[in-house]
Amino acid sequence: MTRYALDKVLWEYARDDGFRAAFDADASAAIATRELDDAERAALASKDIRAIFECRAHPFLIYGFAIALNRGWSFDMMRDYVAQLEGLELGDVET
Repeated sequence: MTRYALDKVLWEYARDDGFRAAFDADASAAIATRELDDAERAALASKDIRAIFECRAHPFLIYGFAIALNRGWSFDMMRDYVAQLEGLELGDVET
């Protein structure tokens, strides 16, 4: 796995408007040069929060990504986010 590259994509999406726009327009193209494995690419391209978590991305960065996907925090976003992660166990979050 290429956890650093995965985490970096999540961080950039939440913080860089230009990267977010490119990712939203064509996620696969936006991450084409990143050192990601196939599972990470698929999870990111589909914006699948559960799959991203299962790829061992840092939970704090996943949360920021989810908020940015929603274009801001809301109770509905939070309910959906928690539902997507239900039943998963937190792994190693050491950076």
